[in-house]
Amino acid sequence: MTSALALVSPSDHRRAAVVGLFLVAFALRLAVIVWTVGLGTDPSAEPASDSRIHMAIVRNLLAGQGFAHDGEPVATTPPLYVFFLAGLYALGAPPAVVRLLQALLGAAGCVLLYAVGRALFDPRTGQAAAALFAVHPALVYVAGLHLTENLFLPLLLLVLLQAARLPSRPTNLRAAALGATLGLAALSRAAFLAFFPFLLLWVAFTWGIRSAAAYRVAALVGLGYVLVLLPWTVRNALVLQAFVPVQSNGGLVFWAANNPHADGGLVWPTRRTWTASRPPDDGHYGWRDLNASQENALYVGEAVRWIREHPQDYLRLLAQKLARLYGFARVADGQDLHVPLAVKGFHVALYGLAAVGAFLTVLRRRPLAMLALLFVSTNVVALLFGGGSRYAIPMVPSLVLWAAFALSEVWRWASEASR
Repeated sequence: MTSALALVSPSDHRRAAVVGLFLVAFALRLAVIVWTVGLGTDPSAEPASDSRIHMAIVRNLLAGQGFAHDGEPVATTPPLYVFFLAGLYALGAPPAVVRLLQALLGAAGCVLLYAVGRALFDPRTGQAAAALFAVHPALVYVAGLHLTENLFLPLLLLVLLQAARLPSRPTNLRAAALGATLGLAALSRAAFLAFFPFLLLWVAFTWGIRSAAAYRVAALVGLGYVLVLLPWTVRNALVLQAFVPVQSNGGLVFWAANNPHADGGLVWPTRRTWTASRPPDDGHYGWRDLNASQENALYVGEAVRWIREHPQDYLRLLAQKLARLYGFARVADGQDLHVPLAVKGFHVALYGLAAVGAFLTVLRRRPLAMLALLFVSTNVVALLFGGGSRYAIPMVPSLVLWAAFALSEVWRWASEASR
């Protein structure tokens, strides 16, 4: 037995461990889907309102009416996940198949994060990160819902993996591919558009602002990014008569997060909450005689006016946004979510370990700018557009990798102390 084990290389053990984590992640997601949402439940019965919005557009697509809602062309939600759903349902897949595939995508995320952790740290940290990712409660639960995170997270992890490997071999194709993957991630979660400037900061940090390679990489990343976004942006310009890179209601969301009634999440405009003289009148938080650009300008202008006139209230609102981001809350619901004690314990432990891991990376002169910038950009987006548990998901890979590094260091110290 001992001789047989001696023939097994460390890489074989790691490969088996990663496969095991993939299977655990898939089984756990499948079990939670069956226990909570139900494998074959109709999407209209899901607790997330976005699920119903996505399916309404899917039904229009399948009926040959295009990307529309109530018969009107829209861009109120990012397109990539809707097209993903439409493709599956067009092939006759029932909701159970969609949820099974989303569980597989979530489990595949463990493998991707292992690769990221191995590239940025070491194999042990990669394994620990994959394990934390496999059991992360929010990621497990979201697999059962028709929500964009199921497609966004694998794309985000691909962005991190490409960024981790690019500095060692910065070819033109790799740089353009990184930009293209970033564009796909933005087409699945419009708020991720805000990460592009942070990615350029990462390029400057990695290669140096005086390096010609930095400008070449930045240009190629930008090219891949723009080429992926361009078809949807052109479609929106033709159909909506407005410049809309991904999602048309950014101004609406900004106002919903910054108004006298806002509580850190989103408060939609109604006759009671609207702060100007003319409330929206088209039934979809818009105005019949305005295009998307004009509506966004009106919403942003009204929100900025309130911020300027109430600076102290705005500062308190920023604190509420962060409290919701780091707590348990729906974005458009003033009530806190009721979650099991074990989930709260995992949440607190993850943030604590992540803080230790982030400190250790700086202490050991491993700043890992991409992880820090992803964390910062997530907080910036929340401060602009409101906080909520779903809005924290883009920084989960950073938190998990930092926490995994902390655990890896504890294991190393314990091993050295026991010798």
